Amino acid sequence: MQRSGLKLVSFDVWDTLLSVGAFYRDIASELSKKLGKEPTLLENKLMEGYRKARALRRAGRFDDSEIVPKTLRIMAEFLETKPETIEGAIWNVVEKAEPKQYLLDGASESARQLKEMGLKVAIVGNVVFWPGKVNRVLLERTGLAKFIDAQYYADEVEVSKPKPEIFLKALLRFNVEPWEALHVGDSLFEDLVGAVLAHMNAVLVDKNVGGVVKLSSWNAYIIPDIRVLVHVVRELEKH
Repeated sequence: MQRSGLKLVSFDVWDTLLSVGAFYRDIASELSKKLGKEPTLLENKLMEGYRKARALRRAGRFDDSEIVPKTLRIMAEFLETKPETIEGAIWNVVEKAEPKQYLLDGASESARQLKEMGLKVAIVGNVVFWPGKVNRVLLERTGLAKFIDAQYYADEVEVSKPKPEIFLKALLRFNVEPWEALHVGDSLFEDLVGAVLAHMNAVLVDKNVGGVVKLSSWNAYIIPDIRVLVHVVRELEKH
């Protein structure tokens, strides 16, 4: 039965539902076969390149429609290889790896609980050097997709978090007002700030906090673990 308060919960993907570190380890292992370099070295360089590309994106150095090809070229130069080599490694991992190893503890249970509460569930995600369709395949293979009603990725809608426009895509799809929606993610800048800019409720997942923290008078929370999310949702639904 649908309740009268909250109607929609949107999620970030990486390090909110799926482990980006585990995915990078597998990409590095696949690349090591092609490049003849140590997987650990490649994993470290992938993470470093990811951080640099993410910083450039935040600084507005890329047009939202060109993020994936441009960051892929940057990463290829950083790894001293070709973009298509990295693309091939990513898709090999997506198609061959056991995807449930990427699931973060509590991700499936939280999504299932939200659907049982009658809420719509969406993905609102940024991309770096792989497209949103990679996330779509992984969410399908992990079993999470059956709990998700819609997915919005920066490369597909040509706008990135924290810009409010990407959050509005989900709000408009379900005819939901911002105060009837909650966004959940692990990035202070992209997820929490982005949701607040869109006038939504917000939850930041940060394992460094000891419990649920509510920020000022706005319905913004920090939680240590996604398994706590349902308690925040129930609290919001009382309002």
